[in-house]
Amino acid sequence: MRLLVAVVLFLALFSICLGQTVQTPAQVNKDEQALRQLENEWLGSYLRGDKATWDRIVADDFTSTDESARFRNKAQEREVIQAPPSTIKASLTNEDVQIRIYGDNAIVTGRIVSRAQLGSQPEISFQSRFTDTLLRRRGRWQVVARHYSRLPPERTAVKLDPNIYVAYVGQYELAPGFIINVAREGDKLTSQGTGQPKFELLPESEIGFFIKDFSALFIFMRDGKGDVNQLITIQDGRIISAKRIK
Repeated sequence: MRLLVAVVLFLALFSICLGQTVQTPAQVNKDEQALRQLENEWLGSYLRGDKATWDRIVADDFTSTDESARFRNKAQEREVIQAPPSTIKASLTNEDVQIRIYGDNAIVTGRIVSRAQLGSQPEISFQSRFTDTLLRRRGRWQVVARHYSRLPPERTAVKLDPNIYVAYVGQYELAPGFIINVAREGDKLTSQGTGQPKFELLPESEIGFFIKDFSALFIFMRDGKGDVNQLITIQDGRIISAKRIK
């Protein structure tokens, strides 16, 4: 009798486990469509500066890590969400998206293509790869973790008159407590963020600069009077405006 009861309990528990993990092809297809839409909405929230949509998609225990070992929690990531200036034509696109679903867990991998153009200037673009971990909680998918891996772009520095750099020298506030200091050192333009090493900014155009072996782009913007008043950074699917404070 004890053996019979044990077998019944085992079969009952086994059937419950199967009910939680086995999904029909139709359900899997429905989940894949929902996850693709969610990924596109999430990426779009960065481009629009839409924090309401971002908050809905991102879990409270969210973490983000890139290949440079920089770590951000949800609050830190949320600080950098803002729409790019209207003078910049920008786009963010998910490509090569692959989805694997394991019950209420999902792994999504893909590639983000970022493009930006100011007026008649040549278009600037770069790509990064991502791996997202998502959980379904109370019937709703949320992102709990993301890892970025940038694809090193092939960029070529152009020759500029170093006197152009004078207008770019100053301090730019990227986020509360994080300042990017731009300085001219001889014929070079350098950038140094709070608590970070100094890098040379290499010109890709008169307003666009990059750092060797680094995916970020830096675009200096002018106001209606022609004065440089902000620095736009584009990296890992984020377009962030840093206001000039000095």
